[in-house]
Amino acid sequence: MGALAALEEMGFGQCFDHVAGSSAGALNGAYFITGQAGYGVETYIKYLSRRNFVNPLRFKKMVDIDYLVDHIGKKVRPLDIKKLTSATTMLHIALTDFSHGKTRYVTNRTPGIDLWEAFRASAAMPILYNKPVKVGDGLYVDGSIRAGVPIRRVVDYGCRYVVVVLTRPHSHRTNAKNAWIKSLGWLPTRHYSNALRQALFGEDVDYNTTKSDLSRGNPQISGCSTGVVVISPQSRPDPVSTITTDPKQLMRCALRARLDTWNAFGKSPPQIDNPFAVATSLAPRHCQ
Repeated sequence: MGALAALEEMGFGQCFDHVAGSSAGALNGAYFITGQAGYGVETYIKYLSRRNFVNPLRFKKMVDIDYLVDHIGKKVRPLDIKKLTSATTMLHIALTDFSHGKTRYVTNRTPGIDLWEAFRASAAMPILYNKPVKVGDGLYVDGSIRAGVPIRRVVDYGCRYVVVVLTRPHSHRTNAKNAWIKSLGWLPTRHYSNALRQALFGEDVDYNTTKSDLSRGNPQISGCSTGVVVISPQSRPDPVSTITTDPKQLMRCALRARLDTWNAFGKSPPQIDNPFAVATSLAPRHCQ
């Protein structure tokens, strides 16, 4: 979210025809489209760094996505859902089919879809949340299982220039989980289909190929001429994870993401005490 707030701060908030995201990235993308990315950073640090949201001792729901969606997203720090549904930017939300383990996308323009349920499903992490969510007529879970970097989705829509925000370094790749990890994961995933377990525990070849494409000095996606700018973590002495709840650590991560974003465009960020509180007011919008 820190990178999206920086894009908002730089004046790029209304410049994108398409935004694609999976898992938390889908909801982050929604906050970006509605001009609430800086607000979203503050929301995460102040309201989601609590045991209500992340509790490793709450085994059936260690990460409470229902608390995120129903309490925070709808009530305490509301996403402007009306603005999202009327936005000119199309938001693509990645979901993983609970039966077949394949990726499906819904958008802020898909008829008959409850966007809140789409956000809930896209973030429904196996084991940590561990239940499927109904969206339309299907059951879905975490969209990042097979769409961790959903760049192909926007390329297929004809985008000539793409900004990719990575949450892990260029060097990160997925590998098939070993027998020990699979045995630990058997009990909480015993009700999953074989296809979904394979998607969850196997190597994500598409993700690895995309990361290799983006790691080059002149990043390019195989088979297309789309121009790409990559924003990725440059130095992470204290990296955060899905279950990090230390507000200071989360703020440091957001500030580093802000720096990485400005640097990706060859610029240095202005020195501001709390950049996320004023992220929409510093620069005129420029979409060249």
